[in-house]
Amino acid sequence: MKHTVTINERPVRTGMHSTPDGAICGNGDVGVILGEHDTGLSCYVSKSDFWLAGEMGGDDGGIKPVGILKIDVPKKLYNNYHVEQRMDEGEIFCRFSDGNEIIETLIFVSHKSNSIWIETTYSNGLKAIPACFAPADIKYGTLEEKEADGTKLFRREFKGDNLVFETSLTVAVSQKIFKNKCICNIALNSNHDSTPLILEELSEDKFEEEHNDNLKWWENFYKKSSFKTSDTFLEMNWYASQYLLAVCALNNEFPPGLYGNFITKDRVNWKGDYHLNYNYQGSFYGACTSNHVELTDCYATPILAMQKRGNEFSKNFLNQKGVFYPVGIGPKGMITERSDDVWEKMFLGQRSNAVHATDIMIMRWYSTYDVEYAKRIYSFFLDVADFWEGYLVKRNGIYNVVHDAIHEIPYYKDDFDPEEYKMEINEENNLLTLGLLRMFFKCIIDISEVINTDAERRKQWKDILDNLHDFPTYMRKGKKVFRYTSNGTDWNDSNTLCIQHIYPCGQIGMSSDDELLETAKNTFFSDDRWYDGNGGCSYFPCSARLGIDPKLIIKKMKQNFGKFQLPNMLFLHGGGCLENSSIASATLNEMVLQSYEGVIRVFPNWDSDIDCSFENLRADGSFLVSASIRSGKIKAVKIESEKGRKLRLANPYSSAKITMGNEKILCDDGIIELDIPQGTSLFIKEQ
Repeated sequence: MKHTVTINERPVRTGMHSTPDGAICGNGDVGVILGEHDTGLSCYVSKSDFWLAGEMGGDDGGIKPVGILKIDVPKKLYNNYHVEQRMDEGEIFCRFSDGNEIIETLIFVSHKSNSIWIETTYSNGLKAIPACFAPADIKYGTLEEKEADGTKLFRREFKGDNLVFETSLTVAVSQKIFKNKCICNIALNSNHDSTPLILEELSEDKFEEEHNDNLKWWENFYKKSSFKTSDTFLEMNWYASQYLLAVCALNNEFPPGLYGNFITKDRVNWKGDYHLNYNYQGSFYGACTSNHVELTDCYATPILAMQKRGNEFSKNFLNQKGVFYPVGIGPKGMITERSDDVWEKMFLGQRSNAVHATDIMIMRWYSTYDVEYAKRIYSFFLDVADFWEGYLVKRNGIYNVVHDAIHEIPYYKDDFDPEEYKMEINEENNLLTLGLLRMFFKCIIDISEVINTDAERRKQWKDILDNLHDFPTYMRKGKKVFRYTSNGTDWNDSNTLCIQHIYPCGQIGMSSDDELLETAKNTFFSDDRWYDGNGGCSYFPCSARLGIDPKLIIKKMKQNFGKFQLPNMLFLHGGGCLENSSIASATLNEMVLQSYEGVIRVFPNWDSDIDCSFENLRADGSFLVSASIRSGKIKAVKIESEKGRKLRLANPYSSAKITMGNEKILCDDGIIELDIPQGTSLFIKEQ
């Protein structure tokens, strides 16, 4: 199957709204998003590090668009709009034709240098004409323009004592006409880049060379894993999840915020920041299980950069050790909504943002057991542990979470009622924080053992883990469900905070005791959350974790996507743009492979009427798993051990034949336990 999205609808949101609807390509740092102008096609240019680092209220800070390249297309051709977002190739192809005259444009972004290549070909007598580039109309900073040797140079700078960091960006635009085609190169370089601006030679051979390099990069990217099904909708969306993250998550100093590098307007919602009460994390939920761990290399950077200020916030506002993080942060220790009068405006009543920020790091740790990565994040983990060791209140041997609102207390509303703060800040033991703390303290104990440090602290961490308040429950509609808090909010029928202790926190699943699993399912079905405007990236993979009917999961996924998905495969949900692009990968990966409870399960919750195969999905324990199912029957399973850890596998057959090197084992146990040497592959098939 070729994973190309064909778009025949002209973009109407690009340039006007925070979430664009035009085709997208990029190299993980520089992005191109299609829009339109009065006389044809617009290519909006964005870069991950083009930030105005202002912190005070209003819309004066955040990530900004770079500029627009306009390509004129006669109206009679442009009316026949045909654009292909070629995800396998990492490029955009446009064809405008009236059946006689034809204009074709090919666009991609180089992974060797931050340069965009655009080739526009004119057929049947049409004359090639140059495109026109203009910097984005930003009212902040300074702009310089000049031309040298046929190259137009634009330099934008954001400077000043009121900024957390300064940004300067140079854009070099070169074009050349070759008979019936125009080749354009847009090179970009910022003061945050480690390499200089590269002005490329403009020739047809050079374009072909760069194009081939781009194709090779994407070919190698997709070799890391694969997912194929007889259901083209599911397969296309799995690849879209990989693609949309890959085009914006390869600048390790400036990871993608709410709107990735799909920035086409001056003021995007929430400044395009890193919202830590799930939004930032949600974009990465499917990365590790898809075996694209490299896409999470950038994730920890802004969180670690905030550590010093988090220490100050914890000490100054709560008189605690450790770290206390606001809801919205940016790069390089920047916060996106600073308040010098009422500090709670930055935190919205929540104490969980720092521990919530650990979830992707924890997913990465268990799926890789990468010791060097653990050492990188461990100082931050110690600060998170310090905060909660001091902040939790122990009563009758039980640790309680106090003064921690499960929902944002809406200081940002014009009609905010201070009495609402008094009520919600006194909530106790909210589900999300309890789930996060269980996930976190288990992980820090495991990491400290592996890297052999802080043995004396593990007793306290274990005491918290063993004696943390139970997940609160109550009776609703005649069934036992999870209560949002033990004291405070009992229920909310319009969000997914009632299930996030299940996913991403991983505290309940198919190995849980029957009563707990039943309570989880009762909670899941107590209201219809399949169309929740924000939390689909949690709700859908949670459904797979709980073993919800796979036919229902797929049906609801198709309905949700049909309602909210834009032509470029992004989603128009309520809480950002990029986060719910992980729905397909995170959910489908959980349906075909689960491992978070220490047991690998192959096709644990799959629709047996759909044939499926996957290669090199990543399981906890640093295992790579490949398998297929056809006509409801699981074929041979391959498991490769990267780190030589013990394998625990739910036997996919009543009797299995296991081959490991020259050794052959027959097993009819429900759980197969084996020591697999590092670098060894195991093959399992039905006996």
